[in-house]
Amino acid sequence: MKMSIIIPAYNEELAIKSTVERVKSAVRGTDSEIIVIDDGSKDRTYEIAKSLSGIRLLHHEVNKGKAAALETGFSNASGNVLFTIDADCTYPPEVMPEVAELMEKEGLDMVICSRFMGRKPQMSGLNYFGNLIFSALVTVLTLKRVTDASSGLRALRKDVWKSMTVKSKGLDWEVEMTTRMLRGDFKVKEFPIQYFDRVGSSKLHPLRDGLRFLKAILIGRFF
Repeated sequence: MKMSIIIPAYNEELAIKSTVERVKSAVRGTDSEIIVIDDGSKDRTYEIAKSLSGIRLLHHEVNKGKAAALETGFSNASGNVLFTIDADCTYPPEVMPEVAELMEKEGLDMVICSRFMGRKPQMSGLNYFGNLIFSALVTVLTLKRVTDASSGLRALRKDVWKSMTVKSKGLDWEVEMTTRMLRGDFKVKEFPIQYFDRVGSSKLHPLRDGLRFLKAILIGRFF
């Protein structure tokens, strides 16, 4: 089993180096590759990533959104298991080898690394309750329980990704993917992680992105 770790990055100059170094350390000694996609950053993200060794760096000339960055990474990945992780130091890449082992052992199609199965995640109260509400809605609509429908750290079999069509273009990609996977005949499991304060400023707009999350859930369930 080869892992391809996909790191989409947009204006993450303060965190990209630390994220990459932690991922490299976490997967050292495994059959893996690290792919960073600079999504048209306006800061020094691309220049910093270009100076790092042991990665493949892809670049969008203009910002296309997180979903497009992920799709670029997936399309260029050579592994049969695709990991996604945000570039803001919020997620623990150290769990990746264990998650990959779990996927292989149990024949899973996707593992969602849940921020809500362990210690309380380090996020604002609004984001905390918003995530719980959206996960509850996905649970109701699919009749399959999920605690973290929008987690940015997950593992997905590449052949499953190729069979899916996700319409969301931004931060709502994860929640639509989760909904589509749970509504279908796929084996999905959650894995508990700790979630940390991000490095740098957040790109999440609670009201605007909340409405997009709701739309993505409905699209993922009914279309």
